[in-house]
Amino acid sequence: MPVNRSAVSTPLLSVVVPTRNEASNVEPLLHRLHKAAGHLALEVIFVDDSVDETPDVIQVNAGRFPFAVRLIVRPPARRDGLSGAVVEGLRAARGTWAAVMDADLQHPPEVVPRLLKHAQVTGADMVVGSRTADLAGPRGLGLGRALTSQALTVMARTVFPRLLKNASDPLTGLFLVRRQAVDPESLRPDGFKILLEILVRSPHLHVSEVFFDFAPRHEGDSKADLHEGFRFFRHLLRLRLTAYPEFTRFLIVGTLGLLGNNLVLALLTEPGGVHYLLSTVIAAELFTLLNFFLTESWVFSSRRQGPMGRRFLSFLLMNQFFLFALRLPIIFYLVSLGLTHYVVANLLSILAVSLLRYILSEQWIWTSRLLSRQRRPFRYDIHGIVGIESQVPLPELAYFGTAEPLTFTDIRLLVDRHGTPTCVPGAICYDERLGRFGFGLAIMPGDCTEVVVSPALEKSPYVLYKSILEPLVRWALVRRGYALVYGACAASNGRAVLITPQTDTGKTPTVLRAIAGRAYAFLADDMTVVGRDGEVKSYPKPITVGQGTLRAIDNVDALGRRQRLALRLQGLLYLRSGRRAGLWLSGWKLPVASLNLLVQRLVPPPKYMVDRLVAEVAYADSAALADVMIIEKGRNFEETLAIEQAVQIVSRKNREVGGFPPYAFLVAQMGRRYGQDLHQVESEIIGAALRNCVARRVSSPAGNWWQHLPVAVPTQPAAVKPEVGLSRS
Repeated sequence: MPVNRSAVSTPLLSVVVPTRNEASNVEPLLHRLHKAAGHLALEVIFVDDSVDETPDVIQVNAGRFPFAVRLIVRPPARRDGLSGAVVEGLRAARGTWAAVMDADLQHPPEVVPRLLKHAQVTGADMVVGSRTADLAGPRGLGLGRALTSQALTVMARTVFPRLLKNASDPLTGLFLVRRQAVDPESLRPDGFKILLEILVRSPHLHVSEVFFDFAPRHEGDSKADLHEGFRFFRHLLRLRLTAYPEFTRFLIVGTLGLLGNNLVLALLTEPGGVHYLLSTVIAAELFTLLNFFLTESWVFSSRRQGPMGRRFLSFLLMNQFFLFALRLPIIFYLVSLGLTHYVVANLLSILAVSLLRYILSEQWIWTSRLLSRQRRPFRYDIHGIVGIESQVPLPELAYFGTAEPLTFTDIRLLVDRHGTPTCVPGAICYDERLGRFGFGLAIMPGDCTEVVVSPALEKSPYVLYKSILEPLVRWALVRRGYALVYGACAASNGRAVLITPQTDTGKTPTVLRAIAGRAYAFLADDMTVVGRDGEVKSYPKPITVGQGTLRAIDNVDALGRRQRLALRLQGLLYLRSGRRAGLWLSGWKLPVASLNLLVQRLVPPPKYMVDRLVAEVAYADSAALADVMIIEKGRNFEETLAIEQAVQIVSRKNREVGGFPPYAFLVAQMGRRYGQDLHQVESEIIGAALRNCVARRVSSPAGNWWQHLPVAVPTQPAAVKPEVGLSRS
């Protein structure tokens, strides 16, 4: 029943608070919510199962706050635990969003607005308030409770490896959900872990996280006890059996196959006189066909995608391997030594193979990482224009690394350490179907774009940047009025020259020659940030050292003999012809992105920051764009270009920037994701930036383009910015 008038007819946020004997916590909770929420349109719904004065305290305090405070007092017959109270509150909620929190103040009310803001900028359907944890479990709990919580989390993840992989703390009681994304009538609450119920029964939610520090209990007693533990086990089992009928069907088919396999084996061997090993093979082949038919037509009938022949071939090859490599040797060993009867040996071999298959599966590999231990992110601030938060270090952006909290996060990079990222509705997905060992990603665009990648990408950070992050950074800059322009850049006395190659060669050696004599300061060798007003900003990434770059380096001895030798070997692998071959293979629908991951993990690309290659290099943070130099190989000549021509060339080169899959796919998908053609906006930015420049085309057969740079005044060396991005904030 409502106990005061609603401040607004349709609140943005409904805060559902289940209570049971929390009288002393009601007033401080409402005060802290009021202070944290500010002018946010919200309502607070208390769902009460108390036997003390908690309902009276709620009624007394309801009229003291500018938001609606509603009270649902449940009679004893309807008191089915905390989860049931939450479901009842969700039914009564009127807000666009519904937040769920405990009344004991261990869930800080100040986190609730953070959950809402995070949901709005990421476009998530649910934001989980994940308790900061270490290997013992959530911090803020006593050791015993922390270990118990950790054990229950591991158990839940073991039962639901895929469904819970997007939430590091699936047993928390603090979360926010888009009210229309969850149907309360589909929930079957039991016990006090309602989030687990929602995550399992709503598998298509876009789930994100905000971490918080679990506070000490303010007043009252914990509701967790042995009885609730038994209810959790019962809930887990019921969820496994009812939420996904495939599991029950799988057990039925497996049991029938086990019994049938042994029956055929016995009939062939005893009455038929067939040797027990041959009987084992015949029975196995027969039930391989039968198992596939039942699995295809019944167990996973709702998951059939693509040609059936491919699924059958995979199923057949897997079973042949286990039969001939494992089961037959096990049976022969047990029978020949007289340890057991051949039927029992067959049964044991099937069980052993089933266990091994499970251990080697993606889910089992994942469970080695079940312990919830959140790692603090690496942060990168690109000139205050684009902010990136990542679970893994990004050496390509080390120059922009910061230990300070970002004012705004445009891109949030997460690693799905459990396998292939979930492709939720509305996401941009790319998956080469190699599970945790291959290239897979899911991108959820929004004001804060969330990127979830497969575990293999964590070990190949250069692929992670080039194939995924660079397209996202490019369009994030465009939306802020900047373009990430293909070209090297150097500056003298605050005036910058942009060096763009006509044929993709020469820009890096040219800029290295320019800065080698300290006539110019360094801004970028590959991509340059350019604003509408003509200001260029530095974008210094590690330089890929090829043979042309080596010839332009005056400090090559600083790398050491071993590094110079490695450069020559790496250069053979990363020749431009090798990249062209890889891109050609991608046209044949081969897993080229995964192959690229493997190659770069085994033989990392030869990349060094410019200060390792050029002695006493000076860095510039920004400069005014004054000159554009288009370089190409050919007969010696230099000509002045109309600005329109230069804009056309630079814009065209930007459109032609490529990389291994899924680079082009992401550029195309993200370029039209925000209701406008970002390619066109990018071209307009480039045109505005170049309008007051002097543009020239320089052709040289020997590649000595640096000799045609504008005359510059020597620049004093500047301190090299340390790579703070590699230290955790």
